[in-house]
Amino acid sequence: MKNILFLIQCFICFIPFLGKAQTGLGVTPPRNYFVAESGDKLTKKVVVTNDSKTTPLILSVSFGDWKYDENGNNITADPNTLENSCASWITVAPQSYFTLPPGESKELEITVSPPYNKKDTLKVHTAMLYITQTNPVDSYNEKGALVKVSLRSGIKIYHRYPETPNPSIDFIDFSWNKKTEKLELEMINNGNMWTDGTLSTELVNQNNGNKVKLQDQVLYTLPGDKRKIKIEIPQNVPQGKYIASSIFSYGNDDTVKMAELNFNIE
Repeated sequence: MKNILFLIQCFICFIPFLGKAQTGLGVTPPRNYFVAESGDKLTKKVVVTNDSKTTPLILSVSFGDWKYDENGNNITADPNTLENSCASWITVAPQSYFTLPPGESKELEITVSPPYNKKDTLKVHTAMLYITQTNPVDSYNEKGALVKVSLRSGIKIYHRYPETPNPSIDFIDFSWNKKTEKLELEMINNGNMWTDGTLSTELVNQNNGNKVKLQDQVLYTLPGDKRKIKIEIPQNVPQGKYIASSIFSYGNDDTVKMAELNFNIE
């Protein structure tokens, strides 16, 4: 079953009953990038930490699939069900079930082994590695009821083949939605690798030249992804004719793409 999850960047998922439970689960790094040819193996390490001072954690490792939707949200699914899945290529050592005493850390080795025979022509494959607490602890919710708290942390896995990197983003459309009073920008990743960057937008009032800097947005994309971005306009921006300039900066060399739009706030 596929689920749309709205997660924070490090993709740590908490059951929403924290109460007085003094447990904590840390995993670093939360994203792991693998570049390996078919038939090769590449291993990287992650560190799992029990941040609790009193509670041991019994943890298990499992896998899942994920991708982005057009709004940049994470779509998660069972392992090996999405087209871009590499869940079956992954192994974890030294074990996938272990106990972590309070305050201690454990190093896990993640190995990605792309098969000799490519199953598709996709440039990038992904998977999710979950670290799940299997010994829930007692806590209390906001109403004082006793509940069980369990933690789960997800590590995003990215894989691409070792061809020449070609990060490429193009703008498709830029418009003003009068009904929602938001700018709407659409872009596509037409490169061959994962591409992240920052979208910066500025408004210029054509009547008096006043400028309004809007809030930056950090965007994450995979090859072939189309992304629809809604850009909020502060309510205190006065009516008038404006030019909106949006700049997307991405890649190691800070490649810049720019879009402009003339519109009226009425």
